[in-house]
Amino acid sequence: MSRYAQRVKLFLCPKNVMKKFGLALVAIGLLSQCTKTEKSMQEEDASKPLAFDVRFIDTTVSPCDDFYHYAIGNWMKDNPVPGTESRWSSFNILAKENRDKLEGIIQDLSNEKKKHEKGSDGQLISDLYRSFMDTVTREEVGTKAIQPMLKSVIDVSDMDGLASLLGNFSTMGISGPMGMYVSRDAKNSEQYITYVGQSGLTLPDREYYLSQEQKFVDIRANYVAHMNKMFELSGMKGDGVGSLILNLETDLARIQWDRTKMREPELTYNKVGRTSFVGSFRNLRLATYIDQLKLAAFDTLIVRQPDYFTQLDELLSSRSLEVWKQYMQWKVVDAFGPACNQSLEDEHFNFFSRQLRGIQEPKPRNERGVQLVDGELGEPLGKFFVKKYFPEESKAYMEELIENLRSAYKIRINELTWMGDSTKERALKKLAAFTYKIGYPVKWKDYSSIDIQAGTLVQNLVNCNVYHFRDMADKLGKPVDKDEWYMTPQTVNAYYSSSGNEVVFPAGILQPPFFHPTFDDAINYGGIGAVIGHEFTHGFDDKGSKSDWDGNLNDWWTSDDRSRFDVLTGRLADQFSSYEPLPGMHINGQMTLGENIADLGGLTLAYLALEKKIGGGMVQPIDGFTWQQRFFLGWANVWKQNITEDELRNRLITDYHSPGEHRVLGPLANLPQFQDAFGCTGKPMVKPEAEMIRIW
Repeated sequence: MSRYAQRVKLFLCPKNVMKKFGLALVAIGLLSQCTKTEKSMQEEDASKPLAFDVRFIDTTVSPCDDFYHYAIGNWMKDNPVPGTESRWSSFNILAKENRDKLEGIIQDLSNEKKKHEKGSDGQLISDLYRSFMDTVTREEVGTKAIQPMLKSVIDVSDMDGLASLLGNFSTMGISGPMGMYVSRDAKNSEQYITYVGQSGLTLPDREYYLSQEQKFVDIRANYVAHMNKMFELSGMKGDGVGSLILNLETDLARIQWDRTKMREPELTYNKVGRTSFVGSFRNLRLATYIDQLKLAAFDTLIVRQPDYFTQLDELLSSRSLEVWKQYMQWKVVDAFGPACNQSLEDEHFNFFSRQLRGIQEPKPRNERGVQLVDGELGEPLGKFFVKKYFPEESKAYMEELIENLRSAYKIRINELTWMGDSTKERALKKLAAFTYKIGYPVKWKDYSSIDIQAGTLVQNLVNCNVYHFRDMADKLGKPVDKDEWYMTPQTVNAYYSSSGNEVVFPAGILQPPFFHPTFDDAINYGGIGAVIGHEFTHGFDDKGSKSDWDGNLNDWWTSDDRSRFDVLTGRLADQFSSYEPLPGMHINGQMTLGENIADLGGLTLAYLALEKKIGGGMVQPIDGFTWQQRFFLGWANVWKQNITEDELRNRLITDYHSPGEHRVLGPLANLPQFQDAFGCTGKPMVKPEAEMIRIW
């Protein structure tokens, strides 16, 4: 018996015999006479949510042939994608539950009997929501709300005027062919620096402009018709303008870097002097553009795609000023047209939601209003959310779980056979320096300066965008705020920050099915535990591993260790590139490599941490499943989803994550722990042990 099989041996009911862990005999109720059931445990305490619903399991599928459809196949049959969605998953379900909670908060704040002081969180939230819900005023104002912006485009008479317009629009949330922002210096995480990079496409990715596959040819034709219609509905000439804008955006797409190339931190870090960079171009007029951003004085900046700007400078002169003005008019209409009236909103939905993503109908307006407030005022709204819905016991459980994962990672690093001692020492130093944030910020931002009034939706959106831009831009020249969060507390997600060398877990994700304090450890570790391990592993994936313990881009590896790492990650990229979720469309193994490394590492770490927590103790099966099996059921439960074909196509091109199905099947093929838990040796879903990819 292998050491892995020894670790995961099952505790069987003596009255039942299973054939090498049973496959089909893992079915519900097999061990009912000698194990606990979740239903009986739930009946003991009605307040406890169900950790894993065994009704999700499709026992007609072997777990060793297709664990994803085995574990949640019945759930998939019973949960088709709603007409208001492009996919339906654990994330969508929990996000909707959180939105329902947020709606209750907003409705309470919007009670007309409540008086809010100007600039208070309550006033900002309630009046922004009211301005969205007030469709009568919206229709009365209509496109008059965007006329000043459109006139500012019409008034442009030369390239300096265009540069000034682009800079001013950037602060208002209207994109152009480039974007400038302030963030931590990737090679000096103790200071902020200015970055500049490519921008300006309206379709989801450059592939939508360049691919000659019929589906994308059709999308482009529909895009042209959409632009013409939006111009017409905005009171402008629509005939022919769509084709001109598509041609211009196609030229932008040709000179832009693809998503795989943009994942290379060394390639996107090009520090140059401001004077030198500004003076390199004839048509960009960067000095004028920067003046409109009102940034603090700076001498250097980081250019993310240098050759893009060289070619953009040429493109600016190869197209007439009138074409660039039409393009910027389109950017205004696209950004704010849907907020002007129902006709523009319907047309925007028809193209971007129905045609591009397969969404059949819009969400109810109140739901969209909550989404809007959450997007613009997420942190003020989050204050109310965590106060009402985030128990401190969850934070304590998470702290223990995170430290267990850190300990597991330390064991894994020390056990690595492909990494040398000197690199291991530095890896352990980085691991020890990891910090974490749980639930919500220790200090909240002040949003009181935003002018929000009921009944002025477009202006409210502009004012919110200006606030967010200034909040970001005004960091330049100030000390780095290490307490800042880049997600709101109610967000169903988590992240690793390479510059902060920190992992962050908002309160929004610390709920079922990812986590609950009453869940058995196997489900919690297979859910949120593996998510924590995933974020930890981002610090050591193909990109995060290039930053050190201080969060600085720095090569701390020996060349031999890096080469061995690249071989292993290359094998993982090849594995995922072999998956074909849609006919003719494979996963991009290089683009999704960081996330796939993190999934494999996260599961490995969470399993080891759970194993150490349990020790040698006997853990009674639940619903006939051992803790080892429930661990993997917990992971599948996290990634259960149904998705429209259009949305899947979109994500295969734009998403750095693999589809949910392959986030389950891909890592498990490489885990001997899974093979032993379900007796899958020699079965289709798992690789022979000698071919399994083990990175972290």
